Amino acid sequence: MGMDNKIIKKMNGLLTHASDEDKGVIYQILEGIHDKNEGLYTTYITSFMKTSMEIRNDVLIMSIPISPFLHNSVDIVHGGFTATLADTAMGTLVNRKISHEVVAVTSEMKLNYIAPGVGNELRCEAKILHLGSKTSVTEAKIYNDKGTLIVAASGSFYLIPRTKKKD
Repeated sequence: MGMDNKIIKKMNGLLTHASDEDKGVIYQILEGIHDKNEGLYTTYITSFMKTSMEIRNDVLIMSIPISPFLHNSVDIVHGGFTATLADTAMGTLVNRKISHEVVAVTSEMKLNYIAPGVGNELRCEAKILHLGSKTSVTEAKIYNDKGTLIVAASGSFYLIPRTKKKD
């Protein structure tokens, strides 16, 4: 059986028994793949999380809508998604500030979870504390749509030579 037929068979089985919440998650995943293929996002994870971004006064602000796709078993945003939001925001900011000949990759990250990730949206505000020739140190704070501080994070990034992607 070809991959297309396997996908169609699996999808038909899922849709037959899926709840409305399951269908919403399936749609979010399909929409994420579509949006990445259309060039709206550079990675699957940012497309699945539906990130939006702006920069104000050297602060990168990255937001994600809270949806069941992000929930853990107690219906709050899973800490791994929150960590991914902080890491992505801090790394994106560093990568926007450095030469295109190098790329920033995470070398260390610390998160303090302060409040549960609930509400309609999470907003991460990332700042660079130090930008050197080999490393960068950053901080991020994540708030919900009511302004409650959810996470305080710090991250260190190595600046390494950019390699060409293999086709």
